Amino acid sequence: MTTGAQAIADTLRTMGVDLVFGLPGVHNLALWPACEAAGIRIVGSRHEQGCAYAADGYARATGKVGVALVTTGPGAANTLGAVGEAWASKSPIVVIATDIPSTHRRAGTYRGVLHESTDQPGMFAPVTKVQTRCLEQAFDVASAPPTGPAYFEIPTDHLLGDHLLGDHGGFDFADEGSDGRSHFGEIADRPLIWVGGGAKNATDQIDRLARRLGAPVVTTYSARGVLAAGHPHLVPAPPHEPQVTALIRRAGCTIVIGSDLDAMNTMAWKLPLPAPRFAINVDAADATKNYEMDWVFEGTVEDLDETLIDTLPRRDPWFGDLAAIGHAVRDELRAAPETAESIEFLERTEEVLHAHDDPVVFADMCVAGYWLAGHLAVHRARGLHYPMGWGTLGWAFPAGIGAAAAGLPSVAFVGDGGMLFALGELATVAQEQLPLTVVVVDDGGYGMLRYPHEIVPGCELAAVDFVAVAEGFGIPATQVDGVGAAYEQALGTALAGGGPRLLHVRARLFPPRTTSPRWPMK
Repeated sequence: MTTGAQAIADTLRTMGVDLVFGLPGVHNLALWPACEAAGIRIVGSRHEQGCAYAADGYARATGKVGVALVTTGPGAANTLGAVGEAWASKSPIVVIATDIPSTHRRAGTYRGVLHESTDQPGMFAPVTKVQTRCLEQAFDVASAPPTGPAYFEIPTDHLLGDHLLGDHGGFDFADEGSDGRSHFGEIADRPLIWVGGGAKNATDQIDRLARRLGAPVVTTYSARGVLAAGHPHLVPAPPHEPQVTALIRRAGCTIVIGSDLDAMNTMAWKLPLPAPRFAINVDAADATKNYEMDWVFEGTVEDLDETLIDTLPRRDPWFGDLAAIGHAVRDELRAAPETAESIEFLERTEEVLHAHDDPVVFADMCVAGYWLAGHLAVHRARGLHYPMGWGTLGWAFPAGIGAAAAGLPSVAFVGDGGMLFALGELATVAQEQLPLTVVVVDDGGYGMLRYPHEIVPGCELAAVDFVAVAEGFGIPATQVDGVGAAYEQALGTALAGGGPRLLHVRARLFPPRTTSPRWPMK
């Protein structure tokens, strides 16, 4: 007899899973020995939300499906904020949750069983692609473009009893193409390429297309690193900066690849994207919901014929010196008194990160994170991650755990407010001795909410000695004031350590133009 727990573990191994994130409860405890027997490592979180955040960070950094194991009722419900972020950012994770024993369930009746919900899968319906009791289906749906989270549930008594997880059932997930392919040769002069998270794996195709068409490439938050910093066709600043907006206006057409052109990247759709517009997207409705498109190829850029790009007429670059645009953006920000310190933080951070082989960066919804998300020079694909799906405060630290658990040296930049959301996960970092550096940029409150007013009720926070807190968990920690030379040296020392570190930086930074109160176009 194969128990449900063993079947789950065996299925995970069959799907190539060797690392999951979990929090045990009496209902799901059978999964721990089953996973151990199957050779699957479980990294234990201290809150169920941390399990799902770590699975999300793991998925974004590795390109694999992340897995979270949680228990019934409140354990499952605790993941919803994190699952919502994965859903909005199209991150492929699978939440494996238990339900109350099947023998206790009575349809349409709440009986008062411990952890009972009348419709536990229904809680996940708005933020997952599928809710299922077939684990293979959950993985297939999560990993099928457009990727996203899936919810799998098993009654707790089935974990220990003889239980079949079910067959796949034969699902058709993708339309392999449309007649948009035939219009590809009709691209107008001065093309601009806009790349979103749906193309984060398409470095070679984006590089070839940009060089063939002589086109500049604008990347959204989710696509940072698809072309490495310094690439001659990469626009080195976000579209919110006036110099970049001016470049976009000069274009003769727009090729949108793997992006739904969301509000945050387009300043609530005020950004002019020159027509004609061509989209490459696995979902035509997604491609056309925010801007009208003249043609849509329903698929991924990798689905295009291998020779198609090479048959396009070769064009000379029309956009001039993109590096000069990047320098002009930073010179202007450096000269402005309110943003000078922020640029110093950005550039000192870039210098240290690049000197230490470019660890994976997770940026939270904090002022420091906004600067990194929009402006950091990213030198490799999947090198920067940011929760600009839902905009989930407190995401970066536990998400960084997911990448670090996969053996990827990582740095999480968080604010003092967001760090308190998941402070207990420091215990996970210490216990697992993860290669994760946590940089807490402390401005004494919810700094973004102070703008444009300095004092807002509810936004000031009591001081926390994050060094003492980290050391209480057994993690070496350092505190510095400001983002000058002392910060640069301390960050370098932390990264050189190779294990868990925390750096507490006391500084107030001014928000960038990528934040909605400062959008130039409204």
